[in-house]
Amino acid sequence: MDTEFGQHGTTNGRPGDAERWFARMLDPDCSAAESAAFKRWHDANPAHAAAWRELNELWRQGAEAVRSPVLAAAAWRALHEQPPTPWYRRPRFLLPAAALATAALAVLVALPRWRITAAPGQGVVYQTATGQQRNIRLADGTVVILDAQSALQVRYDDHTRQADLLRGRAQFAVHHDPQRPFEVHAGNGTVTDIGTVFQVRTDEKCTGVILLEGAVNVSAAAPDHAVEHVSLRQDGRQVWFARDGHISPPQPADTQAAEGWTRGKLIVHDWRLPELLDEMNRYNHLQVSIGDPSLDNLRVSGVFDADDPQTMLQLLQQGWPVQARHVDGGRTLLVSRASRPELPRKR
Repeated sequence: MDTEFGQHGTTNGRPGDAERWFARMLDPDCSAAESAAFKRWHDANPAHAAAWRELNELWRQGAEAVRSPVLAAAAWRALHEQPPTPWYRRPRFLLPAAALATAALAVLVALPRWRITAAPGQGVVYQTATGQQRNIRLADGTVVILDAQSALQVRYDDHTRQADLLRGRAQFAVHHDPQRPFEVHAGNGTVTDIGTVFQVRTDEKCTGVILLEGAVNVSAAAPDHAVEHVSLRQDGRQVWFARDGHISPPQPADTQAAEGWTRGKLIVHDWRLPELLDEMNRYNHLQVSIGDPSLDNLRVSGVFDADDPQTMLQLLQQGWPVQARHVDGGRTLLVSRASRPELPRKR
C-alpha cells in the first residue's frame, strides 16, 4: 500500500487524505512505517491536524448516534424512503437530529471494513467476512458468537456495557451485572439484558430478537420519537421491529434453527427456497441463486452444513424438482427440472 497519501489534508490539498489516514489508522494491520508516515503527514500542516480532529469528533458523534434509538430512528427515516419487505415475516425468526444521525451513520458505513479495531474512546469493533464466524469473550466474561457477514462494536465503561450490532447476527451469553446493564443497539431499537442468552439479527429492513434463556427488555423508536417497549420472559420467544418502531407481539421462535447456525448448521423448517439460498450464500463464496421464477415459492425442509453448498445442491436435486446450472462468473442457478429443454429422441 502507498503509505504517503499526500502532503495535504482536506483543507488545502487532495480531498480525502485525512479520511484515508483515519481509515488506515483504524486497521489492525497498520504497520510501523505507516504509523510513522501518518505522524509526518499530521505534523506537516496545522490543517492536517484540524482535519484529523474533525474526523475524530464526527466518529464520536456517530457512535453516540447509533447508540440512541431516537437518533437511529431519525437516521433510518432519512436513509430509507421506501417501506421494507421484512425478512422476519417467515415463522422463524427532517429534524437536526436526523441530519446528525445520518451523517454519523454514514461515517460508520463508509469507512473500510475491518476485522478488529479500536477507535480512541469508542471501544472495539469486531467484524466477520463471508463464511467466517467468531467466538468472542468480552472483558466481563460475556460470550458473543458473531455470525458471518456481521459487525459488532463494543464499549464498556464504569456504568454501562454497550454493544452496537451494526449488521448481521450475533448470539449473546451475558454475564449478569446488576450495576452495569448490558445493552445491544440494533437498527432503531435496544435490547437490555436481564441475565440472558439471546440472539439479535439486523439488516436495513428490520431487527429480530430471539430469547433462548432468561429475560430481555426490547424497545424500539419510531420516526416521530415514540418508543414502544416489550419484555420477553419466556424462553423460545421472539419479537421483531422495523423502522416504524412497532414491535411485534411475542411469538414462538424456531429455536432449532436459531441454535443451529452457531454450530455451522442450517436447520430448515418449511423455508422458501430463496430464503435457504440467501442464508447459504452468507457462508460461502459459491453463490447460488434462483434462475426460474417458478421456484420462488418452493418449500424446503432439512438440515444443511452451512459451509458445504455442493452437498446442498446435490440434496436439492435429489429431493426437489430442481436442477443446478453453472453459468459464467462462477455462479450457479437453480431452475425447475420441468423447464429443462428435452433432448431430441433417437429413432
